[in-house]
Amino acid sequence: MRTRHVDESFIGTRFTGRITAHTEVGGPPAVIHTVTGRAWITGTAQYFLDPHDPFPGGFLL
Repeated sequence: MRTRHVDESFIGTRFTGRITAHTEVGGPPAVIHTVTGRAWITGTAQYFLDPHDPFPGGFLL
């Protein structure tokens, strides 16, 4: 199993993922990982909930 993976986008930006430990979660095997790279804030948003909205948390179809 590969424990380190470097991914590069088509514009040359990169991030690295690495498995740092093996464990179990509720029985099935799992991994604990780290991800490193750089990121920039490209926007912000603010959401408001109407107290009279019958579906304030949204809905799924």
